Amino acid sequence: MTTIYDYARSFVTFVTHGRGNNARLQVESVCTLYDTQADTTTDYFFFASCKSEDTFAVKNLFYQDNYDFCGVFSKEEFVIFRTRSTHTEGFRDEGLWRERFEDVKFDLVQVESEVLTPNREIIQASLDGVPLVGSVEIEDGALKAVMTFPIKTMNANNIDDIYQVDTGPLPFPDFSANVDLHVKRLSPAYVAYNAPDFADFVVQQPLPIMKDGAEVATVTHYSNPFSLPAKTQVIAVR
Repeated sequence: MTTIYDYARSFVTFVTHGRGNNARLQVESVCTLYDTQADTTTDYFFFASCKSEDTFAVKNLFYQDNYDFCGVFSKEEFVIFRTRSTHTEGFRDEGLWRERFEDVKFDLVQVESEVLTPNREIIQASLDGVPLVGSVEIEDGALKAVMTFPIKTMNANNIDDIYQVDTGPLPFPDFSANVDLHVKRLSPAYVAYNAPDFADFVVQQPLPIMKDGAEVATVTHYSNPFSLPAKTQVIAVR
């Protein structure tokens, strides 16, 4: 047995300056980043998305020029993603959260869990309605990341003993990025896997829209899927 976050009961709350708003955000997924060169281990908590709003207004609560709002907090760092219909420079707002917020609080609950293997055990747990959590570990040189997340979509074939996880969003780290803060590596992504040794990803990024060979617009979209060697798991919350 091991422990895993209970995502239904885990939250991060940011407090605006002047304490005018305590925005409690449900944890969507977690990326634990290990930097062996700096000898650091940091948990990055991706929070569930909402829509842009005029907070505490009397009426007309959603902004007309609306956008999707989600992001990541760690004990020191943050990134907020504002995804509009077209890509904008304001897509990323990132840095040290103490320079942006009055406070950030973490209310995290862990529960006992069990790593499932072989495939038949994973498939049966899915068919039985057991809550499932995914874990994907990737590494490159001095950096290693373990992403954990509730499995929202699980495909199961109990005739051929095949399963396939397809879920997200989760904070995916770009190991090749030259950054001063690790949070700047992270982007929203979805993951798919059906074996213990690889995972496929599709990452949210600028995507040019072409017409007659010319770029007519740029949107922010999940695109350009790729595959990586990985250690994957399916974990049951009993």
